[in-house]
Amino acid sequence: MMSALECAAAVRIDLINNTDECKRSAFAQHLTPPETAELAVSMFSDGHDGSLRCLDLGAGSGILSVAVYERYGELIDYIDVVESDPVLASVCQDELRRLNVTFNLVVGDALRATPAKQYDRVILNPPYKKMSAGDPRQQFMPFRSANLYVAFVAIGLTRLSPGGELIAIIPRSWMNGGYFTSFRRFILEGYSIDSFHIYESRTNVFAETDVLQETMIVRISNNRQRETVHVGSSNGRADQVTWKSYPAKDLIDSNSLVIRVAPECNGSVQSTISAEGLCPSTGKVVDFRSRERIYYDRPNEEGIYPLVYAGNFAGGAIEHPLDFGKPQWFRADTQTTINQLTREGFYVVVKRFSSKEERRRVVAYPLHVQSPIGIENHLNFIHAGKPRKVVPLSSMELAQGLALWLNSTFIDKWFRDVSGSTQVNAGDIKAMPCPSLSDLERIGVYWRADLTQEMIDAICEELK
Repeated sequence: MMSALECAAAVRIDLINNTDECKRSAFAQHLTPPETAELAVSMFSDGHDGSLRCLDLGAGSGILSVAVYERYGELIDYIDVVESDPVLASVCQDELRRLNVTFNLVVGDALRATPAKQYDRVILNPPYKKMSAGDPRQQFMPFRSANLYVAFVAIGLTRLSPGGELIAIIPRSWMNGGYFTSFRRFILEGYSIDSFHIYESRTNVFAETDVLQETMIVRISNNRQRETVHVGSSNGRADQVTWKSYPAKDLIDSNSLVIRVAPECNGSVQSTISAEGLCPSTGKVVDFRSRERIYYDRPNEEGIYPLVYAGNFAGGAIEHPLDFGKPQWFRADTQTTINQLTREGFYVVVKRFSSKEERRRVVAYPLHVQSPIGIENHLNFIHAGKPRKVVPLSSMELAQGLALWLNSTFIDKWFRDVSGSTQVNAGDIKAMPCPSLSDLERIGVYWRADLTQEMIDAICEELK
């Protein structure tokens, strides 16, 4: 005989197979797999004086509520479930009716309709979707939210009883970066990050619904920050979990409002890209905003300049023009467009996005610009100036040494520990550890486009 969770898992698969993909996308539905639900509820603490008041936000088919029931059974006083999709709400109601549990179903938007009550256990797998600044639901939030998943977690936290616990299955992107600074401040000023589990695979956890995110499960409680944070990891949802414990101060920087998944890499490098006087900027040519100015073939007219994409570095060094499906030329014949060009000199370009096939998150190349070019917006470039004044690096050896350093496994691990996103922003680059510029110049003579990862790491080893 199947358990309640096994029955809920079968219902989940049936829903996925019979729900229109457009509808799932509109509701940002990625129904929780049973293995993930089971791991999530296992992260709640055991003991509680009295019966538990529980809340499931964005309950979907109810699989998380079922998992909570299997975890606590008769200790549950009641479960409140909130779901905006009437079809899923009906399925959720049927699932909970199979159980010996008191529940209350609210069909409505979780940001507006969540009961104004206190709960001992809150669980959620919220929608992963941007939330506009003009969204009228922002008024219900304790801060301006950039994404619905953050908004859902915030609503859940405001409903926690003293000592209550919230478990959320969310992307890692909230742990650093400017978009989620207000959210991190909100948590660190009023709650405790007790534990989190990281899924290293970006495709496995919600494979049936094609979600491409580095996903985590986090437990936050309505307490002062605990001294120890427990960190688990596994590749996918069915793999064995490895747990480690760290002092909270080694993972949570209350000043910079950055949360790491592991302590700082050990090493002697104490400076950063920014502290060494280097400045990362984002490529200034946004191709979809410049459709009338970009060309696949070079027009026979004045004011035409090379346009460089990440694809132009496919062989490890710049090739231009190159036929890979992107325009290769940019017309700059006004003061505004001329200002979008990058002038002659030495630079390092860093891809803003890495694909799941790439070994490294940070991928960098030295670049010698011999006549003005346009750098497309999906590339960052590092120079020696300021955000509004680009100054080339002092030498090609410095550009090559910096590219070697950024391509090292040391930097890859540093970035993975800090960032839950595959996107590398200028702000991330500023904070990256960096040796002295003289040391970078010294190793720069060893640059070759065909260096293996082992060779790069061997060159950079003495700088750590």
